Amino acid sequence: MWCKCLDKNVIFKNRLRKAAERQGWWNSDGMVVAVSGGGDSVAMLWLLNSIYKGRLVVAHLDHCTRAGKSHEDSAFVEELCKKNGIKYYIKSIDVNREKLVGESFEMAARRERYSHFNDVAKNEDIFYIAVGHSADDLVETQLINLFRGTGLKGLRGIPQVNKNIVRPVIDFRRKELREILLNNDISWREDSSNLDTKYYRNRIRNELIPWIHQNMNKNFEVLMLGLARQIEDELVERSTKTAILLDNITISQPPALVAWSATKIKSLSKMEIIDMLRKQGEELNLPTLSRNRTENLFKLIEKGGFWRFQWARDIEVCYSERAIGWIHRNDVEKSLQKNKQKTKENILPWWAR
Repeated sequence: MWCKCLDKNVIFKNRLRKAAERQGWWNSDGMVVAVSGGGDSVAMLWLLNSIYKGRLVVAHLDHCTRAGKSHEDSAFVEELCKKNGIKYYIKSIDVNREKLVGESFEMAARRERYSHFNDVAKNEDIFYIAVGHSADDLVETQLINLFRGTGLKGLRGIPQVNKNIVRPVIDFRRKELREILLNNDISWREDSSNLDTKYYRNRIRNELIPWIHQNMNKNFEVLMLGLARQIEDELVERSTKTAILLDNITISQPPALVAWSATKIKSLSKMEIIDMLRKQGEELNLPTLSRNRTENLFKLIEKGGFWRFQWARDIEVCYSERAIGWIHRNDVEKSLQKNKQKTKENILPWWAR
């Protein structure tokens, strides 16, 4: 039994190294590891601590939820790091109190987590941040995105690498990560909220996917993972072409965060413009538009004239024959007020004339 577990450990470690080389962080000098205390992130930390030669620093965010259970998760992570001699940063924040207008708890929690992770990376002068998304998380995300209508990019699920965010165990199934923990006598925390079906992802995980297994295809995840890899290869190629187009079309047009030449955009195809819209939103860290809203925005661009389109809570896309720009709503109002004060004729800002 001992030999069998040892052989399995070697196989899992080799798989992690292949992921590291593919994702580009194997020879890096350090990594911030996001550890919630759950099985996936604890298994990821064990694998990294076993074979990664760089410096590891753990980051954990206590969301102050579940009637104090989240504090117990923090204590567990702290003890785990002390036991393994790993530096750690633990931050507590009441996410429910920090929600912005229009934010769900999940959105606010994600925003606060990644803010903490990036703060730790900056403080430690480390580029890469490792998060413990598994292959099962990827498939769940594919389904969520499918039902939201987010298009081809959504069907990729979760990218292996997104700027400084890497996902070392994205090729591992959740059951494999639990196997690693059990084989090596490593404890972890179970989050009871993962069973709460009021959360959309939990309904996908605990109700829809088991139904698919029983009634459609028991190897459903294998097919979805294959689809994700195929789409990712295609998107990488398209992304390179889109970046070149964005460079050619971007102009300076204050107070816009970024602006495109309205003249140059007229020569581009529908697919090129839609790809550019998605990439621009990503670069500005805006919420992903649904397929329907993306189509509506493209139709407005195709139509021309003068219009304003609300992309996010405080960001508008403003169009005129001069340019198309992404502008904070406050700046939109300030521009109008400024022009009213300067002239009796009430000359409109560039995006309205």
